[in-house]
Amino acid sequence: MTRPLTDRERSVLDALLSVDVDGAAELRRAARRTVVSGTCGCGCPSIDFRPGTGMRVMVNATVAGSFDSLFLYLIDGELGGIEWVGVSDDRPTELPEPSRLEISPA
Repeated sequence: MTRPLTDRERSVLDALLSVDVDGAAELRRAARRTVVSGTCGCGCPSIDFRPGTGMRVMVNATVAGSFDSLFLYLIDGELGGIEWVGVSDDRPTELPEPSRLEISPA
């Protein structure tokens, strides 16, 4: 089952794509039509845009004021998803505000 991105997911995706990486302009265009195709079974805010293997991390982000992070990955050259990496016992149910992200190319 697919669904549209939430406002928060959309704003985080846009923030992650604001850095200069190879193919950024094309990825930004693709992001406008991206939908969520799956979520993590553990309840964290990780989202998948497409199934597949061969993940390639494009953008990393740390969350200010925490030890948590996330990354944007591609599958077969297309947007694959946003993966949450949390180390605290307090697992969020949604992605952090983009203003809290310290973003860098992978």
